[in-house]
Amino acid sequence: MKTSLRRALFVVLGAALTLALALASIPYVSLIAQLTLGAGAVVLGLWLAWKGYRSYLWKVSRRLAFSYFLIGMLPIPIVLLLLGVGSYILAGFFLGHLYRDAEVDLQADLGRDAEEQLDGYQAARPADVSFALYRNGRKTGGAAEAPAQWPAWAGKAGDTAPLRQPRFFARPDGKPTLMAAAGRGDRGVLALFSGNLDRAISRRAGLWVTIRRPDDPDVIRIEILNMKIPLRRIRKDRQPGEAATLFKEVSRGEAVWDDPLLWWAEVSGPLRDPVSGRGVQLLTVVLNSTPRNVLHQLFTSAGEIDTSVWVSLLVFAALLFDVYAVATGMAVFMIFSLSRAVNRMSQATEAVRGGDFTTRIPARRQDQVGDLQRSFNEMAANLETLVAAAAQKEILENEIGIARDVQKSLIPRDLPGGEGVEFATLFEPSAAIGGDYFDVLRLSEDELAVIIADVSGHGLSTGLRMAMLKAALLILVEQTREPEDILRRLDAVVRNGNTRVFVTATLTLINLRTGTLRIHNAGHPPTYLLRGGEIEEILLPGSPLGGLGRTYGRAERTLHRGDVLIWLSDGLIEATNASGEPFGYDAVLKALQGTGKGGNNAADVRNRLLAAVDRYVGDEPPSDDRTLVVMRYRGRAGVTGEMRVADLAVASPS
Repeated sequence: MKTSLRRALFVVLGAALTLALALASIPYVSLIAQLTLGAGAVVLGLWLAWKGYRSYLWKVSRRLAFSYFLIGMLPIPIVLLLLGVGSYILAGFFLGHLYRDAEVDLQADLGRDAEEQLDGYQAARPADVSFALYRNGRKTGGAAEAPAQWPAWAGKAGDTAPLRQPRFFARPDGKPTLMAAAGRGDRGVLALFSGNLDRAISRRAGLWVTIRRPDDPDVIRIEILNMKIPLRRIRKDRQPGEAATLFKEVSRGEAVWDDPLLWWAEVSGPLRDPVSGRGVQLLTVVLNSTPRNVLHQLFTSAGEIDTSVWVSLLVFAALLFDVYAVATGMAVFMIFSLSRAVNRMSQATEAVRGGDFTTRIPARRQDQVGDLQRSFNEMAANLETLVAAAAQKEILENEIGIARDVQKSLIPRDLPGGEGVEFATLFEPSAAIGGDYFDVLRLSEDELAVIIADVSGHGLSTGLRMAMLKAALLILVEQTREPEDILRRLDAVVRNGNTRVFVTATLTLINLRTGTLRIHNAGHPPTYLLRGGEIEEILLPGSPLGGLGRTYGRAERTLHRGDVLIWLSDGLIEATNASGEPFGYDAVLKALQGTGKGGNNAADVRNRLLAAVDRYVGDEPPSDDRTLVVMRYRGRAGVTGEMRVADLAVASPS
């Protein structure tokens, strides 16, 4: 919490410093600070948007609803926008066709007027058309703005044919106009449109047309991809003359429908020189119309056909709406059912996390969500079973822990000591409860009994047999001092039961005053005697307790001052390395080599042997119990009557 507060304070101070630099009038520095603030604001906005997005969409129902909006709702305005843009473009193409048709129609009328004038037809002249008369290539009368000579673009007067496509020519004032020529023999007539060209074409096309040269000052030009597009918006309240009349005819005064919202740009021309006919520059045309005017021009005037088309369209739209309504209902139902299933699973998960493993979800769905619900129910049932098993296991482990503590209490801690003897021991079971056992018993002021045993197997039953063996031994040593008799009676104790159990043991009686040593072995590994740097391996073959025979190996020795006796279990001899190779008897002898010199105490001998075993084994865990008893004999001075804590190592199982 303190770290977050420090970070927030650091950010606030940094933002304040950057703002101060941005407000200061320091060249370059203020600009960099302003850019930094802008970038920081953008990053902060994106971060807040992301946080809001994640916070809002945390629930599955909102996420599904948002997904439906993206897939089912968002395409609708996109399609409508696409339809609107497409309709607008099509409307622009349609306006262009109306404009070009009106141009062609006006040009054709000029051609007919010129031919009629040439034939002497005395019909009423159009008010907005002027004529110029020519004979032998010279103008003899008529419009003053017509060229003085017969124009080259019209060809010879006798060969002149009416123009089918409109041609724009520049008037003396620079404005565009249309011309048509007709000739026969040495006579010719040139018809010029002298009226308002924009108004005439607008009237014929049914829309508002504005023809401008690119250099006109009232034309706004927008350059896109190196193309200059002219724009000149004509408002409905500024249409002069017949354009305003045209607007009134098709307008109902409704907003949007009767506003000239549609505009289109056309390139027309080129604008030609009236004498030579060469193109001077292109003309730009801006077309404006209202949506109602386009619909009026586009659709047929037959009411029956219009009605049937619109009814068909409405029926089709209603069918599509029904399909969409059904799809929307299905989506809402799916979102609701899936959200409810997810909420139930979330509530059940919270209950399980709170420790209620009896929670179940009603699984009626026949889909992936239903399979997930059934899997959750199976998982909850398994968890309930595992929790019950774990509780039983915990009770059992507590009981095993008590048994382990009891077993450790059976291992002697207060061993005889003083001037006559010194002990160092190790007790390391490989499991929670081991099968190894050792004990040192004081038989009298001058006599000790040392026993080391290995009960086959591991676990609680083995520990109980080891405790039974200790209890029997304590009773037997009070009744007799004969080791062989003690072993025979222990054999009878071990055999008492339905399960076949074997116990290897070495029982040693020591007279501390005389140094007399009597060793009896029941199938146990040898005892080692270290004297003056020499090692004697006392190997005594014998039958294990509970085995087939009752023959036990025996040996007697006389201890000298400084002698060291080592008793060990097979867990040290059979300790294996990563390759599975055992430590072995030879390695034991090598490790003990030289440990009896220089008055080494019992702990030094024990530690030297254990270090050799650990180096050999490495990181491999022990596969059997390891027990070691080392006794150093100090001489015939005897032992004190006091008991002291010897160097005892008791390790927990690994």
